[in-house]
Amino acid sequence: MIVQKLLREDVGTLDITTLGLGIGSKSAKIEFRAKDDITLCGIDYVKSMMQQFDVVFTIFCKDGDNVAGGTLVLEATGSAKDLHKLWKISQNTLEYLSGIATYTKLMVQKAQQINPHVKIVTTRKNFPMTKELSIDAIIAGGATPHRLGLYDSVLVFEQHLNFLPTKEELEKAFFELKSNFMEKKIVVEVDNYESGRYFASLGADVLQCEKMTTDELRRCVTLKSEFPYILISATGGVKLENVDSFAACGVE
Repeated sequence: MIVQKLLREDVGTLDITTLGLGIGSKSAKIEFRAKDDITLCGIDYVKSMMQQFDVVFTIFCKDGDNVAGGTLVLEATGSAKDLHKLWKISQNTLEYLSGIATYTKLMVQKAQQINPHVKIVTTRKNFPMTKELSIDAIIAGGATPHRLGLYDSVLVFEQHLNFLPTKEELEKAFFELKSNFMEKKIVVEVDNYESGRYFASLGADVLQCEKMTTDELRRCVTLKSEFPYILISATGGVKLENVDSFAACGVE
């Protein structure tokens, strides 16, 4: 379980400082407050950590809440020994996950001011071994995962197409892919309008437009008049500073 892993990674077998000072049995209290305005995430993990120790805690906010700076999020009482073990790993979990959730929420809000129907979806480029944490954070921020891994979605990259050098090989393999996984949407990464139109004609469900200019993206969006079922995704270099300009192109 991820909570045990988090605790084991930080606490290990013992807290030698608290032990060495002889203060472990003293009564202690800890509080967690938002330093700035945030979208909170990580509180469920911290709750599970607290439940592993003999502490009494109260949670005042839940994951996904917009929390003003200075707001008390959680307080706990118990022994100094237990609270010192919980202190830093709880703080790190709340800070990192709330950071991701807050940034995500700002992107969602900025994009949807331009297009209320546009969706922010996140790649699988999370730091290794943090996927479960990262997914919880982006969901708290109002986004959804684009794909969890190789196992849950079909995404054709240029690196796949390198093994299909002729048009005949490519089209045969593409149609086999659609047949073998007919319940899956077929996503293809493209880097220009011509490539996008070609794969739309083959039956791609989603064109993942990689690092295109906004002008080229708008051209790709016009493909929807010919292929009404197609979805257009803008990827590569999308961030808070420019998400509104991508949303304005008409992508989904």
